[in-house]
Amino acid sequence: MTDFPRGLSSDEARRRLVRYGANYIEDDHWRSLWETTQKIILDPMGLMLVVLAIVYGLIRDYQQAGILLLASIPVFVVDVFLELRSQKALQSLKATLNPNCHVIRDGEPTEVPISVLVPDDMLIFEEGQVLPADGLIIHATGLVVNESAVTGESVPVEKIVGDPFLSGTTVVAGHGIGQVQKTGARSQFGEIASVLKHFNKERSPFHQRMNRILKWGSAAALVIALITGAVSLHRSHDWAGSVISSMTFAMAAMPEEFPLVFTLYLSLAAWRLSKKGILIKSLPAIETISQIDVICTDKTGTLTEGVLEMASFQRLKTVSVPQFECEASLWLACEPLPTDSLEKAIRSYLEPKPDVKSRVDGWQLVLDYPFETIGKHMSHVWQHPDDGCRLVMKGAVEGVMEHCRLSDETRTAIELLVASHANEGSRLIGLAVKSGRFTGDRDSDEDGATFLGIAVFKDPIRSDVIPAIQYCNASGIAIKMVTGDHLMTAHAIAEQIGLRHDDHELVTGTMLAQMSEQDRLARYATGTLFARLLPAQKLELIQALKKQGHHVAMIGDGINDAPALKLATVGISMGKNATDVARSSAEIVAMKSQFSAIVDAIVEGHRVKHSIRSSFEYLIAAHTPIIGITLFTMLTGTATILRPIDIVLLELVVHPISAFGFDRSPSDSRPEVQDRFLTQSQVVKALIQGGLLTIVAILGFFVFDGARVHTNIAVWLLVAGNFGLFILARLKRDAGSH
Repeated sequence: MTDFPRGLSSDEARRRLVRYGANYIEDDHWRSLWETTQKIILDPMGLMLVVLAIVYGLIRDYQQAGILLLASIPVFVVDVFLELRSQKALQSLKATLNPNCHVIRDGEPTEVPISVLVPDDMLIFEEGQVLPADGLIIHATGLVVNESAVTGESVPVEKIVGDPFLSGTTVVAGHGIGQVQKTGARSQFGEIASVLKHFNKERSPFHQRMNRILKWGSAAALVIALITGAVSLHRSHDWAGSVISSMTFAMAAMPEEFPLVFTLYLSLAAWRLSKKGILIKSLPAIETISQIDVICTDKTGTLTEGVLEMASFQRLKTVSVPQFECEASLWLACEPLPTDSLEKAIRSYLEPKPDVKSRVDGWQLVLDYPFETIGKHMSHVWQHPDDGCRLVMKGAVEGVMEHCRLSDETRTAIELLVASHANEGSRLIGLAVKSGRFTGDRDSDEDGATFLGIAVFKDPIRSDVIPAIQYCNASGIAIKMVTGDHLMTAHAIAEQIGLRHDDHELVTGTMLAQMSEQDRLARYATGTLFARLLPAQKLELIQALKKQGHHVAMIGDGINDAPALKLATVGISMGKNATDVARSSAEIVAMKSQFSAIVDAIVEGHRVKHSIRSSFEYLIAAHTPIIGITLFTMLTGTATILRPIDIVLLELVVHPISAFGFDRSPSDSRPEVQDRFLTQSQVVKALIQGGLLTIVAILGFFVFDGARVHTNIAVWLLVAGNFGLFILARLKRDAGSH
């Protein structure tokens, strides 16, 4: 066998971690603190209170000036509390993503968090991995790295022993080992750090519509405030009173709670999902996933446990090679230091067999042909002093068969063997060998191999899958299984989990390749089970569904899933073994390979949209009487009903109710098709409620004598009315949930 370095000892790695520090790049804390402080200081309500206090100070009404300055304190305190809660939720979900890597320590491959990587660690390269440190390559077989994230070079680079590797670059193909030299802030800025530092940058269409409404609403409030101030100045020639009147109206009309409520509810939803191991990299993805009507999911590790256990090796009866020799070839078909779950399962099955282990001694790896996405197979060429050279190939049965010379009898035997095990839902891997001289040309080296048999793996159904499938069926969400396994294996699994499908809905990549473009698009729409698709076909599947008006969630974990994850309405990286490329391409990272996580995210999406809409509906109703009474006072010239301090009191009621009063439980969050910010009927209903409250407050003002009593009665009627609006909304929600 090929010799590999033993790496650091565990004790030495711990000492170096203390010496060099953790391998991550810290967030710019002070910049974040300054941005948060700016957001709070520039709160429109707080600023207007300060300006009004200054105006009262200029006219020597120090009592009112002092009251307004004191009143601004609780406004800022509420903003600080809500902002801190939102930031805490985001920080909690950031901490959820703790990516791992494989290193050699104490002579054995070990999985460790990238944060504990230290100089002189022996890093094992894996396809799809974003390298977490800088160093030198000490072993490479067919290693190809994409360095565009660091160097800007778009063409992947083939790496050999002695070449440097940089953090933030991506392993595209092949395998290797690198000796780490620089970690943390001393290395190139890594892709994973970039992912974590750029949360919450995108804005969804829903968010964009809200911002447009807020801009127009704020602009209208300011224009009307200026007009009313000018009218008041023209009537009274009292500049201070006119400024106070216009600022009072602006305070009443400014919809400043809307963006705060929007961000808060999304942040809390993201925090709740992070507690379930679901990381939201972009807050609008929570809202977007509630629109999903098609889910494209893989099988292994998502619908099944993903804990592969090799059950047996089924040797072809037409093959004269002994069983132990076939199993020794299967051992050699794995990486010398396996990190893949399938190869680990093979080793676990073969290691107790002494005749197999003795047969693999003395072989040296001379050529390594990495996994090939079209044929879905990989090959190794080994050399032995006594037995010469041997190529061993493993992968999808069909892909391996294409490189073998098969008689009709052998082909029939393989098909019968595959059918008998695939119908049980087992995962199947084909094995072939070839002896002789090898030139390094993959096509010629692999051609003419001898098919030995198939390795059979058991992978149980996840316990959470059947209820999740039932939820999707009841909610009208179509599920399309996209798997690299045999089509009949996918069919057997679909039968077990209750995934609805007909025989004409079973599709393979080979079938699609033989169809016209029009027929392919039609089959993408009607198909349910898709087996052995090429990366380009996965991409075409997503494109076709989106063109037909569907909102598509794509679940993937491999490097070849990245384009489809990026193109989908919502890309979801699934499982702790997902490649870094898949994670960086996805908007949602599920740390556990559970299909129910997607249902949890969809339910949370409906929950938060219901909550935001209910809160906004309440805010419209709550602001209507404040605006209406202020306009009434200005236009009629009656005594002031609402003073700035009264509006502050009302805002201290409105803020907490809108921020915390409308959060819904999952059972209240039913699927919906509404995609508008607020429907016309919801706006009209809110305006009517607010209008009725306006009339009640004005009537209360005129019913009682005494100016101070007038104001107090109107204000307390509005306070009571706000609680009434809240109670009415909760009663309506509770009635609708039964």
